Amino acid sequence: MSTAALPPSPPLLPEERPGGQAQDLSLSFANPAAARILGAASPEELLRTGSGGVFERYDVLDAGGHPLSLGQLPGRQVITHGSAPERVLRFRDKRTGQEHWSRASAAPVRDARGQVVYAINVFRDVTEVMRTQERLSLLAEAGELLSASLDLEGTLTATARLLVPRLADWCAVHLAGDSTPSRQVASIHMDPAKVELAQRLAELYPKDPEATSGIHHVMRTGQPELTSDITDAMLVAAARSEEHLCILRELGLRSLMVVPLNARGRTLGTLTVATAESLRRLGPEELKLVEELARRAALAVDNARLYTEARRAQARQAVALEAGRMGAWEWDIQAQRVLWSPELERIHGIPEGSFGGGFEDYQSDMHPEDRERVLTSIQRVVAEQQPEHHVQYRIVLPDGRVRHVEAHGRLTLDEQGRPSRLTGVCTDITERLALEEDARRLVREQAARAEAERARQHTAGLLASLEKAQAELACRAQELTRSNADLEQFAYVASHDLQEPLRMVASYVQLLSRRYKGKLDADADAFIRYAVDGATRMQALINDLLAYSRVGTRGKELVPVPLERSVERALSHLRLALQEAGAEMKVEPLPWVKGDETQLAQLLQNLVGNAVKFLGERPPRIRVSAAREGDTVTVPVEDNGIGIEPQYYERIFAIFQRLHGKEEYPGTGIGLSICKKIVERHGGRIWVESTPGQGSTFRFTLGAAEAPRA
Repeated sequence: MSTAALPPSPPLLPEERPGGQAQDLSLSFANPAAARILGAASPEELLRTGSGGVFERYDVLDAGGHPLSLGQLPGRQVITHGSAPERVLRFRDKRTGQEHWSRASAAPVRDARGQVVYAINVFRDVTEVMRTQERLSLLAEAGELLSASLDLEGTLTATARLLVPRLADWCAVHLAGDSTPSRQVASIHMDPAKVELAQRLAELYPKDPEATSGIHHVMRTGQPELTSDITDAMLVAAARSEEHLCILRELGLRSLMVVPLNARGRTLGTLTVATAESLRRLGPEELKLVEELARRAALAVDNARLYTEARRAQARQAVALEAGRMGAWEWDIQAQRVLWSPELERIHGIPEGSFGGGFEDYQSDMHPEDRERVLTSIQRVVAEQQPEHHVQYRIVLPDGRVRHVEAHGRLTLDEQGRPSRLTGVCTDITERLALEEDARRLVREQAARAEAERARQHTAGLLASLEKAQAELACRAQELTRSNADLEQFAYVASHDLQEPLRMVASYVQLLSRRYKGKLDADADAFIRYAVDGATRMQALINDLLAYSRVGTRGKELVPVPLERSVERALSHLRLALQEAGAEMKVEPLPWVKGDETQLAQLLQNLVGNAVKFLGERPPRIRVSAAREGDTVTVPVEDNGIGIEPQYYERIFAIFQRLHGKEEYPGTGIGLSICKKIVERHGGRIWVESTPGQGSTFRFTLGAAEAPRA
């Protein structure tokens, strides 16, 4: 985590404020981490160059890649508007093209008049998290594209477009050819002129199939190639002529990788990724990402090939079956006679020449579930004089086997235009349907395997991100614990050290009041009264703050204690207040609990004291009871006082929060905060239920304990 501070002191980037006061937004403090994140060699260099130096070194973008101005940064927003949301900043080095991310937030520091005097900027390096998210997002999008269609070349082109410009400036896909070493199916660049230049280069200087590097070499070896830094000397060594060298230089390649499309032990093609004008450098991390993308693309290519081969096999098998399992038939509509060829009789499993020839014989072996549908189809053809008849149905052979057949027929009309004959062929398609179902099952299984692999990769990525987030959360929790401890210690020391000078001020102010009251004018008496009242309230506030800080720093070990004894101690301190208010106090039998007896007495004293303080028109009636459920004891403190509106149920437990003026009800607004802190230290919770005008019930929970045996 890094920190930098922006104060309003002259003279960088002045900004007019109401009243004509110019505000400078120069840096006044930076730690080494901030200098490193913002590209400076040291905090001193960062303070010297300021925010302008950051924008000279980097293109500053938001998480979506859109440029940001200096005024859109969180620190500037805090100085200008008083607050700003946290946002992710993307820094792209103008010289190298390399990128890193930071999560930036800013908080204002205000003077006594409430005006912002500093903006504290906090930067957290989230480069690895953002890179992981981008890689997972890229792989997820590519996986959806590759699994959504069998249009192989179109899908590979769309996948290549995902990489430009998110990862690289160029992307090309080559597949191994049947008659040629390779064929290009995609070439992607943001500038069409560069694509034409690359095509011209390929036409004028085709790649050598026997080269020891490049796509043909990767196809032969199945191993990736990575050139992170392409130098001019490399271009000179690779050029075949001056024209060749000019084209290579015009393309301006900076980094290049060629990754094989490997699947099931075969190299099916290559995926080429390159950077140029963006100046980004491709390294081992980018190579891992592209290799995973290539692995998924290769699996999609191979699945498409297997599907095509399966379809071709189905077609060949269908032709063979139709040639050997086809029979002719004819229905004389007017004579109601049906003729079957010997081949059709064999399909129906009956001896040659045994078919009866009647329409009833024709439908006798139809599957009962299909008969009505087939007859309806035939009747529709005849009634509507449809030229073609096509229907699939099942037949039941004499031995009980069920076969699937497909009938194709053509309707013939007589001279009067009436239906005369329906003639056609019938094919046994049982084996064909089985093969089609096998092919569909194969495609479903392959899709399921691919989906399972994608899910595994996605889950692995999420788990890695979750582990990192958990580690970061644990680190922040540890820092927060230390911070809270430091704050509690500070509050205790501050409250304690303020006691002595305040006691002296209060003593002398009270001495002035006693000695000179009535001897000076009325204004002087009022001033002295105000001073005495302020000192008294300040002492009460410091005492309450001291008590608040001691809850966490001076608490005793939690041990089994009788809750009744804590109530007795609390009531003994409140005896005079209870008598003056005419309070009716009722304490039910209370159990033993696990706690700090002194703090529990303070908790009950604050709650009962509030019940006496915030009384209504009736004398206070206060009841303390307890109910045990398992290992938890719930203690209600009930009163009949003025009550609390529901919208204030949470607010009353916050420190310094008061619902009434100090003239109406005295106090510092810390009492219920102390109660909440004591209960939470004991591992419980505290809440209130109230009806305005009728009273309130404060409930808190404690751990149950067993009374020691006598």
